[in-house]
Amino acid sequence: MVISGIRKLLLPSPFSCSPLPLPVCGQAALNTRIVGGQNTSVGSWPWQASLYWNGFHMCEGSLINSMWVLTAAHCFSSTNTTGWSVHLGQQNQENVNPSHIILHPLYNSQTHDNDIALLKLNAAVNFTNYIQPICLADNGSTFYSGTETWVTGWGDVISPRSPVTLQEVQTPVVGNGICSCLYEMVNITITDNMICAGLLQGGKGSCQGDSGGPLVAQQGSVWIQAGVASFGCVETNYPEVFTRVSYYEDWINFTIATDQPCLVTFLSNGTESNNGTCTGVTPTPTSSTPGHTLCWKRLAP
Repeated sequence: MVISGIRKLLLPSPFSCSPLPLPVCGQAALNTRIVGGQNTSVGSWPWQASLYWNGFHMCEGSLINSMWVLTAAHCFSSTNTTGWSVHLGQQNQENVNPSHIILHPLYNSQTHDNDIALLKLNAAVNFTNYIQPICLADNGSTFYSGTETWVTGWGDVISPRSPVTLQEVQTPVVGNGICSCLYEMVNITITDNMICAGLLQGGKGSCQGDSGGPLVAQQGSVWIQAGVASFGCVETNYPEVFTRVSYYEDWINFTIATDQPCLVTFLSNGTESNNGTCTGVTPTPTSSTPGHTLCWKRLAP
């Protein structure tokens, strides 16, 4: 279906969001399902991108078509592409330099609102079982509290060293009502542009080095990106916060003039039951909670 020149899809699958021979999105032929907090099987997340700066892993991203990667704006101190490279596929089988870094024009580094960026690659990548684009949630999508999602990344695993194997964890969406209530205690505003996910008891999720990585959900056989890792670090009563991809449909399609990424409507089951009270919950800020230092932060100078 085409709406105002933008490709939008309603499942079921299989489907293609572009004229053939471009591939379908959100397909992970080698994904055998997820176990929270475990190493991934090779090829499970073929859209996962590692962003390197001067030879060091700094952030994550997601491949959304053959020429573009979606990530977080806070990964970059400027739009200068010098020193940056994008690693994709099995054992980083394809490394590509970005030709452009485009930050959302309303990104606020103090509040982390509109924390989203696009990288244009200097050459199209070849799709394989290990390199595939992810579908993006469109602005008609719903991610109700309790919706199961997955986070992937190479960030910290209770250790100063990042793992050499991509990590994955299953985690539920936390409704913006209770997420906003919790973060108000440390003077952080959760906006409609954000989506929260995580276990309120903490201990499972992403951390430094996972900035910009995808939060994804599965609908049928199709994987759809709901969020981009922005801030949080698996502290008790502090869900992780992601930029809500569906709110940026217009900006993404305006920025990517041709071969636009697939937009898919993700519909949660039931109704939103989280109206947002956190009575009796009193999280105590620590050295890594957002009231002091945001744990997901740009690691490059």
